[in-house]
Amino acid sequence: MYVMSRKILITFVGMKDPYPTDDEIPGPIFSLVKIRPFDELYLLCSNAGAVERAKDLENELRGEHIPARINIVDFPITDVISYEEIWQRLESVLATIDQTMSSQTNEWSFLLDSGTPQMKSCLFLAGKTGAYKTRILQGIPPCYAQGTYRVRDITDATPSLPVQRLRHAHQTLFQGEPDSGLLRELVPEFQARPAEKAPPTANMVPAQSTIVAKSHGLIDALARAERAAKYREPVLILGETGTGKTMLARTIHDQSPRADSPFIELNCSAIPEGLAESTLFGHERGAFTGADRSKSGALRSADKGTLFLDEIGDLPLFVQAKLLKAIEEQRFYPVGSDREVSVDVRLIAATNSDLKRKIDQGTFRRDLYERLNVIAITIPPLRERTQDIEALIHKTLTQWNQAYGERKYLSNDAIKLLMQYTWPGNVRELLNAVRSAAAISLHDEIIPDYLPGDIRAAHQPETSEPLRIDLPETGIDLRARMLQTEWEYVARALRETNGNREAAARLLGLTGHSFRKALKERFSSFVQSEGWDEE
Repeated sequence: MYVMSRKILITFVGMKDPYPTDDEIPGPIFSLVKIRPFDELYLLCSNAGAVERAKDLENELRGEHIPARINIVDFPITDVISYEEIWQRLESVLATIDQTMSSQTNEWSFLLDSGTPQMKSCLFLAGKTGAYKTRILQGIPPCYAQGTYRVRDITDATPSLPVQRLRHAHQTLFQGEPDSGLLRELVPEFQARPAEKAPPTANMVPAQSTIVAKSHGLIDALARAERAAKYREPVLILGETGTGKTMLARTIHDQSPRADSPFIELNCSAIPEGLAESTLFGHERGAFTGADRSKSGALRSADKGTLFLDEIGDLPLFVQAKLLKAIEEQRFYPVGSDREVSVDVRLIAATNSDLKRKIDQGTFRRDLYERLNVIAITIPPLRERTQDIEALIHKTLTQWNQAYGERKYLSNDAIKLLMQYTWPGNVRELLNAVRSAAAISLHDEIIPDYLPGDIRAAHQPETSEPLRIDLPETGIDLRARMLQTEWEYVARALRETNGNREAAARLLGLTGHSFRKALKERFSSFVQSEGWDEE
């Protein structure tokens, strides 16, 4: 008896899906599905934006009456250009898909056109290992194919490598010991790193969490999160900026029955007020000026999963009433639509604000607060859980040394300064301080001189005497010290201008060109360690 095989497409979702910005030509996935039929699509989404684009793609396909079943796959990674992390996650996802469909006859296809170059390389390598029977496809945009989208099958056309070696790479990568020689042949910029190991002094509570916890306050917060994970009730996470509210929200999602569904993170303080409603609830084409295409919005993107609203205290008041109704009824109307949308979403909210004070000021709805405050979890500030500081330092330097092949460690005096500091920026400030010191230290031992000025100054006694400069017998690295001081001014200017390089340059009396050149040539390690992505 003849059994018709099911055609399966597996691909990452990228910035050009379903349409590139301000372009009417469909993106890679949409273009392929319009000319080649598939029964199912597995769309691998590395972040919340990718999930929303996948939802938009699903809507576009339905509008074109394309019946393919859409599977939106949560593909959380911390580094979208890390071959090792992408590979390990990809191997797990493909094995799950294969296991789910093992009783069926399937024809797989991998599309290499969406996602980062590292994602495409890993998908290509997975196709060449022979572990999965798949075709490897590469699209040709209309501008390079005489005005018509074409697709090229490169399964057999690509350079072949010994099967046993490919399989060996497949196995060793999954075990955290990549075959770096092979990967350099396929992707020369790959740099092999050992698998990350948890610091021996760090307690991980609960077992699935990646949050380092030794203090009673944080252990209690993690235990509450573990209990809350099994329910669908809203969770309100309270804590200062930088304490790890996003990581705790992700931990709750990962331990919940919704772990295989999307986790959508939205920072309410970063949404322009005029776009807040559309960002949350989506909109129809033509709903307002500039709405040239329909958008799914965060709530629809989080369907069957979790929506994390960070800094919810900054959500505009007029949107709060609609959000409350959506939470309670699990349905809402997108902007400009007369068709109600139903969703199944678990809400987690977080804030560093005093919501009760905002209620008294009339800027936050009491009924929304009561609905969110079903399960409340408070993360203590770092200054109240000094037991965690040394474990965090150890973990951060372990990761640094593995990433760069170094052996950096903090001197006892440097550790003492870090333990005594009050950490107004909490965990985020601590991690940035350690990475910054590791970046500028020319020796394995990181002495206090390499720590940020704010930390050193906090422990210097106040005096009215003239400045006294002492030189240790071993001498100092004057260039490194001056570079550190200069960077502190640069970083402060960037913070004051919310990352606007032109404005920061003006504050420092520099031209925009010379400022950008300095960031690239002299401060690149600082920019990377403190999260100021280069333009």
